[in-house]
Amino acid sequence: MMANRRWTAEAALFFAISVLFFISITSFDPFVSSYAADLGIPAVLIGSMVGITGLASMVARLPVGIVSGFLSKRRLFIQTGFALTAISWAIAYIAPGAATLYIGKLSNGLAGSVWVIYTVMFASYFAARDGARAMAVISIASPLGSLAGSTAGGLVIHAFGYAAGFLVAVVAALLALALTIFLKDEEATERKRASLDKRALAAQFADGRLWAISLLGIVVQMTMYGTRDTFTPLMAARLGADPIAISWLANTHLMMFGLSTALCPWLYRNLGLGRTGVLGFALQGAAIVAMAAAWELPMLFALQAVAGIAYGLAFTFLMSIVLESARPQEKTMRMGFFQSMYSVGVFAGPLLLGLIVDGVSEAAGFAAWGGLSVLGALLTALLLRRRRRNEQREEAPEDAGGLDKEGYRAAVQDH
Repeated sequence: MMANRRWTAEAALFFAISVLFFISITSFDPFVSSYAADLGIPAVLIGSMVGITGLASMVARLPVGIVSGFLSKRRLFIQTGFALTAISWAIAYIAPGAATLYIGKLSNGLAGSVWVIYTVMFASYFAARDGARAMAVISIASPLGSLAGSTAGGLVIHAFGYAAGFLVAVVAALLALALTIFLKDEEATERKRASLDKRALAAQFADGRLWAISLLGIVVQMTMYGTRDTFTPLMAARLGADPIAISWLANTHLMMFGLSTALCPWLYRNLGLGRTGVLGFALQGAAIVAMAAAWELPMLFALQAVAGIAYGLAFTFLMSIVLESARPQEKTMRMGFFQSMYSVGVFAGPLLLGLIVDGVSEAAGFAAWGGLSVLGALLTALLLRRRRRNEQREEAPEDAGGLDKEGYRAAVQDH
């Protein structure tokens, strides 16, 4: 009983640290583009400033996942991420400007690459049979922390100005860093140093299905980061939104994202896994195209809500299928590969959309990104058609991503 209480307490502590993690790396996100515009930075550079987060994550996530497991020093990597966040945003507060804003966004990407470690470490606090429940619990930290961060950031910026918003990230990172003192890595008697299995890594790089899922991840992230975190706030500012309204525009997306994620298991059983994914991509495309024609804030908020629902459906679908058929020892590597690849979209989305907005028009950029999501829906349908043919040759497995056999067969036969 004592052991169970101890592990439950550690899991609760780790969840709180995870929420602070997302507060620290997302609290200023809704305001980056409007602050940069106030500094006179052109749209293409605003896009690259937002996208640098994804570029850093893309480069760092897979190596961080492999090396942290090899060294069995996951807590150290988590602490390093918080220290980097606190130092970078403190510098941006002391000397606000374009260069320090870039540094802050770069630190967000490097710190965000540690998320692979969070998922693995949190699952270690639970019995193997509770792994699916553990992943569901830790996934809540993302929308919860992002919602809290953007809300706090909006209130602080509204009261004290943009630069003061950097302190939200600093305080959250320092508080989390202090709490990590009470975390424990694997016990020395239980520690098993992982070997760098080059054949296993090569097998992941050669897996065409993983590449297809990762490509879809790039598409959904390109669309979301290019709009919600970059150019949608600029639309809102032109329509008269103040910092609090801009923060709640991002919060609307986050709340709908969290709601649709929670509803996905029900949708899988009733609509089908594949149709849920196709619906998410298609709905995101329609919402993004319509945003360019929004003439008042209520309309923009409504479309942002639809985009949040769509993003939750599409991204949760990808997370539901990326680890299918993976052996336990391959899961961290496979998830690290997937997260590294979809980080390309976090970087490329804002940058490329900025180029279109600068070179053509905002409406053209949003139309192109909406069309990209529709293309993602078509690619999802093709991927699921092949998946359905493969699954029909086999019996449904005992554990299929948290669905029972009946629900799994229904998901497989969704076309």
